[in-house]
Amino acid sequence: MELHTLEYFVCAARLQHITRAAAQLHVAQPSLSRTIAGLEAELGVPLFDRTGKNIVLNQYGQVVLHHAQRILQEAQDIRDELADLKDEGRRTVSISLRAASKLLPQVVLGFKREYPSIRLHILQDEGGGSELPCDLTLYSSLQPCEGPHQAMLIEEEILLALPETNPLVEQPAVDLRRAAGEEFICLQRGKSLRTITDFYCRMAGFEPTVVMESDSPETVRELIGAGVGISFIPSVTWGGLDTAHIALRPISFPACRRFINLSWREGYLSPAAILFRDYVQRFFAALRPAPRPAAGSPG
Repeated sequence: MELHTLEYFVCAARLQHITRAAAQLHVAQPSLSRTIAGLEAELGVPLFDRTGKNIVLNQYGQVVLHHAQRILQEAQDIRDELADLKDEGRRTVSISLRAASKLLPQVVLGFKREYPSIRLHILQDEGGGSELPCDLTLYSSLQPCEGPHQAMLIEEEILLALPETNPLVEQPAVDLRRAAGEEFICLQRGKSLRTITDFYCRMAGFEPTVVMESDSPETVRELIGAGVGISFIPSVTWGGLDTAHIALRPISFPACRRFINLSWREGYLSPAAILFRDYVQRFFAALRPAPRPAAGSPG
């Protein structure tokens, strides 16, 4: 069983189509079919259920896929670690950025000031389609992350952003149920913040009426200020926006918040990736609001 055989199998399992897998691997379709047939003969079980040109991974294939991905990752780890030992100057960290993109320039500039020789390869809002993961992933969630190889960076409140002329501005805090009839400016579906805010709207008993979608915080701000609609603004990661002609109000129900998390791949993590991981954790720790003093404490 050779590595290239496992690479061919993993690609075919991911695409579930021999012709497309052969094209992606730049090999002839008969050659790929022979390779997979040889693997099945070696293991003594079929790995796919075949329906015409389509192939579907069966229970045996699922087991092989689990181990094949681990083997390929270990092989990549060997190459990465040896490359780090051989050439300390060739250091690149790959990051999948799925949240907090407005803070990216600050993070990159601060890190490059400390470690100018380390290159950062940033994939913004990747869907996880590559076979080998990035070194680190920055993402948001409704709950703080748990388990190894990840850390919760910050918990932030989600505020309601309103044009100054909106009647809800008169409320010091807004019950989201009172915004059910409003028109919303939101991120596109599939973005993590949009998924989270849609969830809170459903908790409040309605689906938001979306009049415009934009991935730019600055564009969202301009549209709110122009009175086009209202929106949700993360209090920390979208902080620093020009709020002229905009009123920001906390949401009294439901308690709207999200968590920004950092995860890193299992197995070998290069010294450069460890430096970036630790820097990101320090960066977000500095953004956390100071804890409020306990009742009755001095000062």
